Amino acid sequence: MKNQSNAHKKLAGNALSGMVAIVIYMVSRILLTPYILHYLSLTEFGLWSLSFIILSYAGMGGFGVNSTYIRYSARYLADGKQSEISNLLSTGIAYMLSFSLLFCSVLYFLMPFILRQFHIEPSQQELASTIFLGTALVFSLELTLGGLAFIINGMHEFAKEKIISTIAGLFEIVFILLFLALGAGVKGLLYAFALRIVMSTILCWKVARSLLPSLTISWKLVTREHFRHFTGFGGKVQVLGIIGIFLTAMDRMFITAILGLASGGMFELGRKLPSTAGGIANSAFAPFLSTAAHLEGSWAGEMNNTVGDRIKTYLIISIMAILFAIIPVVFLPGFQKYLPISPVFIASAVAMVFFYLFFQLQHEQKKNNFLDNQELKELYLNGIRFTNIISSILFVFLVVMAYPLIDAWVGSKYSEAATIMIFLSAGYAVQQCTGPINMIFRGINKTGKELEYMLVQVLLMLIWIPAATITYSLSGAAAAIALSSITSTLFLFLRSSYIFQVRIWEIIVRSILPSLVSFFPACLIYIITVLFPVTGRIAVIAQILVCGVLYLIMTIALLWGIVLNEDEKKQAIALLPFKKKMDSSQ
Repeated sequence: MKNQSNAHKKLAGNALSGMVAIVIYMVSRILLTPYILHYLSLTEFGLWSLSFIILSYAGMGGFGVNSTYIRYSARYLADGKQSEISNLLSTGIAYMLSFSLLFCSVLYFLMPFILRQFHIEPSQQELASTIFLGTALVFSLELTLGGLAFIINGMHEFAKEKIISTIAGLFEIVFILLFLALGAGVKGLLYAFALRIVMSTILCWKVARSLLPSLTISWKLVTREHFRHFTGFGGKVQVLGIIGIFLTAMDRMFITAILGLASGGMFELGRKLPSTAGGIANSAFAPFLSTAAHLEGSWAGEMNNTVGDRIKTYLIISIMAILFAIIPVVFLPGFQKYLPISPVFIASAVAMVFFYLFFQLQHEQKKNNFLDNQELKELYLNGIRFTNIISSILFVFLVVMAYPLIDAWVGSKYSEAATIMIFLSAGYAVQQCTGPINMIFRGINKTGKELEYMLVQVLLMLIWIPAATITYSLSGAAAAIALSSITSTLFLFLRSSYIFQVRIWEIIVRSILPSLVSFFPACLIYIITVLFPVTGRIAVIAQILVCGVLYLIMTIALLWGIVLNEDEKKQAIALLPFKKKMDSSQ
């Protein structure tokens, strides 16, 4: 019980540390880019960027492994089986070392093909090979020994791991400045990257050993049981990660293919700030996995689904998503001429089949097991509540200040990007609350529910994005993405609420309505921008800063006054730096 209490107490601090770390990282990288471009040519900078695109394919190999480290180290800690963590770590290192050796070998033999495919000039090929293979080797080191960081996360010390990554990242910046000043060129970025990974690994090892002095790494500790954890649970998370990468790239693929490169660039401008805001919110999700794994809970109900039952459920959900997607498409002007009969008749028939399958799915769900654990129910509700509050603060501001933000950033001639930003911010704001839900599902080894949600989102986007892009261009594409995100999120609410025995009205009252307080100060700053329009980039930036400060002060005041309960206020005060300093001095 003490371990469970500690896990809960550390959740808020861990989530906050993740957000602070990602903000520091993003700001530092934005400020560093002009300095790098001062020393590197665009070709060299392009080589460096391209190397990480290649590495993203290797990164997919770590999706399931990372979650496996967190889940099972948390479980072993909760069960008092700390010695098993050494087995887990040793097996994970052996598993990822095998993968890394395979990846580097394949990359080495494919290097001539890669150089040809990306049209690397002969004079640049030796440098490109060095950069590609060098970053692959360094990244392989991170993949192989990166389990130390996730072991720390699994022991609910997420804040310590983030401090390490932030310190190592800041030192990397110092190394970059030094190597570039010394004339190392793009290789200087590689050297700094390598030093960051080495420093981070050494610090993680020291912290992990301080938390668990018995922690050891040995090939003798590699076991089949732990290998099955990485291929079983880790394999399922791996599939989810690959689908997630597909989702993030699908919109740009459709837009570029249908509207051309220029429209793709405009869309990228529109999604940049919402994507950054989403990254800040996403950084708070990881602690939910370890906390849920620590709590786990018991199951009650009539039956567990067999593999055949789950496949049948996925098939029904896929058919439902396709049917639901068809209904608005038949009413689009560009598609009605291809219909042999009235779109109203087609939509009505499709809707009847959809609702029949929907009620069948609901009936089957009531036969399934559900969680009999009040702490996990609280974690579920508080996770949605916390995420919605943070997301509303970030995304509502982006919606009301979209046009001034784009004007200040890239100029008024890119105003279409502001429209894209509004749609995407609305969709991302709703979608963010799926983060803690999916992390909790991973923590209790119920990744099938996350797969259901992703299936719905993928199928809706596959149908809606091209249809809306063809009909309404970029604004249609952005609206389709937003609607896909919102619809799939609502579906996840319906499916997950039964698992945690939560009624929809509880989610609305406790976790959704509190996030609406940011709408009041948002309306005020929107009125200010309408009544007092300004021109010129400096004036627009000043207006954004003033409105941003006013918005933040009013939102925090409303949250403190009418939303947060006494326990939440105490937790918020405890997270303040000066409070921690006072406590330590006492």
